Amino acid sequence: MTASSRPEGACAPTEAGRAAEADFQRGNALWSAGAHEAAIAAYATAIARDPQAIEAHNHLGNAFLALGRAADAAEAYRGGIAQAPSRADLRYNLANALLTGGDAPQAEAAYRAALALCPDHIGANNNLGTALRAQARHAEALGFYEAALRQRPDSAGTLNNIASTLLALHRPDEAVPLLERAIALQPAYPEACNNLGGALLALDRPQDAIAWFDIALKDEPGLAQARLGKALALLCEGDFAQGWHHYEARWDDPRFAEAAPNDPARLWSGGAVAGRRILLHAEQGLGDTIQFARYAPLLRARGAHVILQVQPQLATLLAPLAETCTTDAPPPAHDLHCPLMSLPRAFATRLDTIPAQPYLRADPASVAAWRARLGPRLRPRIGIAWTGNPNHPEDALRSIPPASLVAALPGAELHILQPDTPPIPGTHRHTLRDFADTAALLSCMDLVVSVDTAIAHLAGALGHTTIVLLQFGADFRWLRQRTDSPWYPSMRLLRQSALGDWGGVLAGLGRVVHQ
Repeated sequence: MTASSRPEGACAPTEAGRAAEADFQRGNALWSAGAHEAAIAAYATAIARDPQAIEAHNHLGNAFLALGRAADAAEAYRGGIAQAPSRADLRYNLANALLTGGDAPQAEAAYRAALALCPDHIGANNNLGTALRAQARHAEALGFYEAALRQRPDSAGTLNNIASTLLALHRPDEAVPLLERAIALQPAYPEACNNLGGALLALDRPQDAIAWFDIALKDEPGLAQARLGKALALLCEGDFAQGWHHYEARWDDPRFAEAAPNDPARLWSGGAVAGRRILLHAEQGLGDTIQFARYAPLLRARGAHVILQVQPQLATLLAPLAETCTTDAPPPAHDLHCPLMSLPRAFATRLDTIPAQPYLRADPASVAAWRARLGPRLRPRIGIAWTGNPNHPEDALRSIPPASLVAALPGAELHILQPDTPPIPGTHRHTLRDFADTAALLSCMDLVVSVDTAIAHLAGALGHTTIVLLQFGADFRWLRQRTDSPWYPSMRLLRQSALGDWGGVLAGLGRVVHQ
């Protein structure tokens, strides 16, 4: 039976109220019959006849939200709240509309208002967690998800939400049992299966991760995150044939949408390029651009005119490889284009065919200027980098406290290769304008020690002796169980043996440097 449009305990309906009730019930019937726009008109008429028709406001909001009109839904719910401010469900529905519309801060406020009226509202607790996560407030979100789970311990969705939050907090070991429990409660749960694959990959179990990504894809073949997760697992195992193929799924993932190719007809994926102008465009971080710019000379060798569109900080450094333009301006005319990280697939790159020779060179005059500035070498000169892009989701995992890194290299003359550092000994932040400057300074070092960041790629591309310090379950490009890199022959890799174990890595670094 359909609820009455008027609140319980209200006075006997007036003639306008009775007409509004009839319009409300007609709206319900029209909605059930699939006449959605007519139903919306009927609800709106009911509200016009009687603004206190609370359920008409609520159903109008529900109708708008079902049709993807989140802003209209929010206005309808606000109309109901104005008439019945103590209705927690209206505030909850408003919050859902705001969250759907992308306004997480306002959604948060509305969920909190709903919980103030009804502290045991399971949906409000759960969805407030989601609103907080949308604002990258993961630790706060966890508390509200856990409150929802206490109210409904058998909720597979809430278990998955908690586990997903733990993954964002870099706690995959805690996420695994929760995901296993969620899947036991709801076996056909692609999102949870995908998250379990991600947790296992972070725990350095790529083969187990692939199995769960496959289960997720069996239930939801179009799940881009699962295909992308499988690609990363395959690539870190060295299965380039399948890995690079699946890596194209990144374009269906919202995280990569901004850089997605927008001209598929001219997308190059292999084949003849002689006499053609091909644009190779950066798509992710600075290190990714440096790593995959190595393919530009290969295309030039095939007779192509290559245009590299790269981040402004890299333009001078990469200019010897090809015609260069920057990502903050439209590119010049071209016949074909290819994202930089699609080039290994286009070249059918295998582990044994990686173009691994050094392909960058610091400007000799800049190197000479740096040598003069640094003066006589009295001790071993070591260039260091302990952190990467702070906005990278994995940066907290791959960064090392600078004092710990410095302490592991006693007796050396240390030079900080990162431009964005505080004014401490060894910094050159005022003279490192771009990566060409960094390349010249790096070329004056006896050794480079870096975490997984663009400095490591720069050192490897220059062919300099480099030690890279890697987190447990490191990025796919460093493969697994190797102390060398087929991408950069001058590198040595030191890996964590457990989550967060930088102590073991730094102890190993001390032994390697002083042996």
